[in-house]
Amino acid sequence: MKRLLIIGLIALTAISGYSQANNSNYDIYARTIDINQKSLAFGLTEAEFSAIKDEAYSNPNFLQGKIFQGDQLIKDDVPMRYNAFADEIEIKKNNTSENYSALIKDPNIFVKIVKDIYVFVPLNGSNEKGGYFNVLSDGKTYDLYKKTTAVFREPKKARTTYEKDMPPSFVKTTIYYLVQNGTFLEMPNSKSKVLKMMSNKKDEIKDYIKQNNLDIDKEADMIKLVSYFDSIL
Repeated sequence: MKRLLIIGLIALTAISGYSQANNSNYDIYARTIDINQKSLAFGLTEAEFSAIKDEAYSNPNFLQGKIFQGDQLIKDDVPMRYNAFADEIEIKKNNTSENYSALIKDPNIFVKIVKDIYVFVPLNGSNEKGGYFNVLSDGKTYDLYKKTTAVFREPKKARTTYEKDMPPSFVKTTIYYLVQNGTFLEMPNSKSKVLKMMSNKKDEIKDYIKQNNLDIDKEADMIKLVSYFDSIL
């Protein structure tokens, strides 16, 4: 798995210090998450927070995953999920535990949640300012990364009788990146701009999109396109 430097990403949370002696002593837990403090942090009641908390995740369910250090598997069958608001991998020690922790943010550690691979990419050598990306395609020249971010939107009261109250929520956005040698290029959402980005193989890409009836707004088709582009370089 490649380790790349990211340009311009700011993570929302800091991590605790840690020590590493060897794989058996590696502390993968950055900190314990205090579930009871979460609603207070957003200024919400427990009921209000409970109603929206799942929106902060790519998938709110804890799924079985694997934790790797470099290319070595260090923990298997770990319940985990990605928190798109805090930009953290949350992990449990077992399925029956109600408590969970945040995985240490380290570029040498990546996780595989079922089929989804998440890598941590520092910013200018700083782990605190780095973030997690979902690797959708890992090619010989180009990779396709996905960044999902959740932003908390505060509740708003209607100002007039024509307006409605706006409840609190987490609003998610997704950005795709074409990655080459540590450079992250944001994937455009129009066919013409994608062709411009892949201009050195424009005719081939244009034909491939047409022949396979690809819709670049669909993630599966975007993966096919980037994988094909990488294969013909």
